[in-house]
Amino acid sequence: MAENRREVEYGEFSWRRKKRPGGRFFGLLVFLSVLGLLLIVLSPFLCYFVKVDNGAMSPSINISDTVGVNQLAYLLLRPGRGDIVQFQTSRREGTSSSGQNPTSIRRIIGLPGETVQILDGIVYINGRPLREEYTSGEMTYGGMASSALTLSSDEYFLMADNRSNHFDSRDSTVGPVTETEIVGKVWLRVKPYSQFGLIG
Repeated sequence: MAENRREVEYGEFSWRRKKRPGGRFFGLLVFLSVLGLLLIVLSPFLCYFVKVDNGAMSPSINISDTVGVNQLAYLLLRPGRGDIVQFQTSRREGTSSSGQNPTSIRRIIGLPGETVQILDGIVYINGRPLREEYTSGEMTYGGMASSALTLSSDEYFLMADNRSNHFDSRDSTVGPVTETEIVGKVWLRVKPYSQFGLIG
């Protein structure tokens, strides 16, 4: 009889535990609050926003677009070909009205150790033509890559998507960019709102 009573009590206890949705909701609320606080604290490190002031990356990124730059993107992984990045170097183009250097955003074309060459408007990587579907403008300037250029173990060859704008690694005032000069990965378009989304 006592054994049957224990089974009944255990069954009632289990039933009562299932009837406590408030505890689960409270746990979810705490988790979301902590997550939100963490994102607020880390947001300056995870991502900051930049308004693009030139058409070098058109049509991928246009003048006046606001984009998000992830500063921690390459903490564990190395930059890859096709990534759009913001870079900072003493050789950046011009100055803005505020006296600050404008944003330099370019696409990674050549990786460390590779040989880059531009012939007749075509980019060659290690002697093979690079397939590119994101470019605009006519590329008549090969610059430093007019002859075969081999990158060192920490250098990247960056180019503008708008190939008529050649302020990039083709220009001797910029040249190949080291990994320490890459500020972060451009991954999100915030404005215009109609084009909000990830940038590929």
